[in-house]
Amino acid sequence: MKPLKTILATAALLTSFSTYAQKNLGLEASPNFRELGGIETADGKILKDHLIYRSGSFSNLPEEDKEKLAKTGITTVIDFRSDYEIKREPDDIPASLDAEWINSPIGNIDPKSMQQFMKALTGPSFSTDQVDSLMIAANKGFVDNITDFKPLFDHLLEKDEVVLFHCSAGKDRTGFASSLLLYTLGADWDTIMADYLRSNEAVGKADHSKLEMYGIPKERATYMMGVKAPYLEAAWESVREQYGDVDTMLEKELGIGKKEKKQLRKKYLSKK
Repeated sequence: MKPLKTILATAALLTSFSTYAQKNLGLEASPNFRELGGIETADGKILKDHLIYRSGSFSNLPEEDKEKLAKTGITTVIDFRSDYEIKREPDDIPASLDAEWINSPIGNIDPKSMQQFMKALTGPSFSTDQVDSLMIAANKGFVDNITDFKPLFDHLLEKDEVVLFHCSAGKDRTGFASSLLLYTLGADWDTIMADYLRSNEAVGKADHSKLEMYGIPKERATYMMGVKAPYLEAAWESVREQYGDVDTMLEKELGIGKKEKKQLRKKYLSKK
């Protein structure tokens, strides 16, 4: 892998990307593809640009999208999706990136829960309240499988890499992972939630026809592709119920204690 100093020097040359909070790459085939650089923490520091990215799936990219993705210098792709999802939409990683691909599936939905999801989304009746309840249950399920997020934190902590983490829509598994990361780096709750809700900006640009491969009618896709504050709040409440507080969970399950937080903040934050 390239040294962090080299990565940072290369990133500084990427003048085609503006330096402001959460620059969206503008990928036509993956509209929720953005970086975390520019986000401000509670103590007034800023996440460094061009080092941490989050997204939804990105398969069959048009050439223009490939060119934009190639310019990021991403060296590691951490994929939260299941084998089923990956088989249908394999990542289209430009060869020029020479990026390491790591599958770190989040075991958040068991077969019974998936059946309930599909019944709600494909059945003759469609209730948004039912979908909301299932989404809340799914987010609580992330916490039941919290150690599945450890590879992401291990790589950010131990290696000098430009990291992309993603799932299918880049909003649920990825959204929860981002919330934990931002908290670890010192962001306040309003900032964490703002990052989470930004996924809604991509809903209108997403190719909802992709959901047809899962049997989900197009007219229900827009609601399915959005996020709501109660979804993330449910996951965090589940953390507090199971561990007492987020810090205890981070140290016990993800190996992120005070020392590790300090290391991550030194690596990924800069002064204004």
